[in-house]
Amino acid sequence: MPQPDRRPLDTAALNTFVTLSESDSLTDAAHRLGVSQSAISQSLKQLETHTGVTLVVRRTTPLQLTPAGEVLRKHAASILGDLRRLNTTVREAAQQGVVQCRVGLVTSCSEVFGSKLITVLKEKAERLSLKSGLTPQLIEAFLNREIDILISDDPLTGEEGLDRLKVFRDPMVLAYSPRLLPEKEASLERLAEHSPMIKYSRSTNIGIYSEVVLRRMHIQANIRYETDDTHTLMNFVRDGHGWAVLSALCLAQTFYNLDRIKVLELDKSKHSRSIYLIARKGELGSIPTQINEALQGLFFENICPQLIGNYNWMTPGIFSPEH
Repeated sequence: MPQPDRRPLDTAALNTFVTLSESDSLTDAAHRLGVSQSAISQSLKQLETHTGVTLVVRRTTPLQLTPAGEVLRKHAASILGDLRRLNTTVREAAQQGVVQCRVGLVTSCSEVFGSKLITVLKEKAERLSLKSGLTPQLIEAFLNREIDILISDDPLTGEEGLDRLKVFRDPMVLAYSPRLLPEKEASLERLAEHSPMIKYSRSTNIGIYSEVVLRRMHIQANIRYETDDTHTLMNFVRDGHGWAVLSALCLAQTFYNLDRIKVLELDKSKHSRSIYLIARKGELGSIPTQINEALQGLFFENICPQLIGNYNWMTPGIFSPEH
């Protein structure tokens, strides 16, 4: 490898490299950037010549970075984030939108809000992408700067330099099939005594939290089935295989099933998770606040009335972020 070039690195090359590091192959990166594969290959070669080190492990699928490449990716992502912050500041002065906005939403939020959120955001950003998944995966993507805004049930209290906006409170509820017990006889204690529990797995935050809720209520559950997927969980409940503890937002993912499932208030709605919007301070200007307001509008104007219409014990107050 030749001696490294002492001139500053080109930001376009850094952006190409970060995109490449997030892709499975040169072809994938080229598709994301809208350029040819040879352009990606040439940019990588020039970057390796400039730095004097090998950045990518050749002939691997999916694409892998060398240790030096990992270091460059992390620093390049940080530099590009600073540049986006500067660009946003300048554009806001001219009342324009941001160039790029990458939003990560926990799966329940993505299914309930994703499509409507695109409608809100497409006027705010020239390039918009949404990523959904489980909270741990999204946190890793956020910390690696693969997404700019994180919407999840984890406030990342151990991380500095972040804005944290509480979108709404998401109370935990009890779901069961009337096949298990008549409605007048149903309670968490009786269901736990006579029927197995269908539970979110411990790979999900809500799975871990549901265990916490049961311990607080001194309930010993017979856990027979575990899943990461709300639709699977609710189908099992619908078919009478057991009962489940989930959140009101998860109920909203499966409105199509609710006419065959009974839902009870859990411990007077004392137990809940909160949905947060998290962004790095100063990088996206007023965009995080605008997205938070849009999410609250979508929830309290569309989702909340449907939930309250199905269950008369629900009130807008139990969903308030100030609760």
